[in-house]
Amino acid sequence: MIRTFYFFAFLLLTLTAQSVFAQQEPQLSMYMYNPLYYNPAAAGSEGVSRIQLTQRTQYLGYQTTGNSDPGGAQNSQILSFNMPLARIKSGIGIYLLNDKVGPNYNQSVQLSYAYRLALKSGTLAFGVQAGLFNKGYDYGVLRPSDAGDPLIPTGRIGQAKPDIGAGVYYNTTDYWVGVSVNHINKAPYQIGTDRSTNPLYPSAYLSAGYRLGIGYDIDIQPSILIQYATLGGIRNSTATINLVGTYDNRIWAGVGYRYQDAAMATVGINLMRNNALRVGYSVDLVLGASAKSATSHEFMIGYALPAPDPRKKPIIRTPRFRY
Repeated sequence: MIRTFYFFAFLLLTLTAQSVFAQQEPQLSMYMYNPLYYNPAAAGSEGVSRIQLTQRTQYLGYQTTGNSDPGGAQNSQILSFNMPLARIKSGIGIYLLNDKVGPNYNQSVQLSYAYRLALKSGTLAFGVQAGLFNKGYDYGVLRPSDAGDPLIPTGRIGQAKPDIGAGVYYNTTDYWVGVSVNHINKAPYQIGTDRSTNPLYPSAYLSAGYRLGIGYDIDIQPSILIQYATLGGIRNSTATINLVGTYDNRIWAGVGYRYQDAAMATVGINLMRNNALRVGYSVDLVLGASAKSATSHEFMIGYALPAPDPRKKPIIRTPRFRY
């Protein structure tokens, strides 16, 4: 069965081995807590139903036209929900993405389904996702040299197209590894003109992590995320590594590094009964890039819904008896 996993992983990666160019995807420092965004096969992998919101501001305060403008810093929000369906060996999920870079904006809603196959030491999942991806431009953000130029459009112009992705995910109590591809259908966009087409090119992701207990109350979790962008190939691809330590399964902190971009520091805490509430914060310190602001900031809050108790009998209300 492990050979089957490697076969599908190789197949998904080769689907995107093209000498083509594509857009830059949003990048997250706390990717290890957002598996559904990167891989639809991760739906239900936590064993709980979780709703989560992530807010990221890339290169905070980055200015493109002057101090009077809000600037062109990338700003992203991801709202996700996923849950296991143990009776049918499955998991389902949904996420909503809102991503803005200067006048460009991307919005997406994706539904995910994963079939989860229990193996001797872990679970192998095969997942697919489908939804809509909306690309557009806000021309009101532009600052033309000649105000009122009739050749420059005004307002917001966008197009929504179907979007498809797939992935494979294997996890145990100690480690996980997954590979996925998004934008498989390479939807074409013609925004503001019919003379050229801007396709939504695929990106391939490889994620992996390991949980190592070094004491009764302390766990260490190294992880890695590699994104291969078919826009520009290797030169536009990224690799991120993280090392997170957790104390008493409640307080966690870590450091990380994104290749040729930034060093990262992450802190978080699990609160409430059964650690249902998860709150995290990460800051990126940009390295060796004077054109960028010095920091990026990411905030995450998630809540795991209580599991239903099968032993609890439902209340039956009748006209004769009231409770």
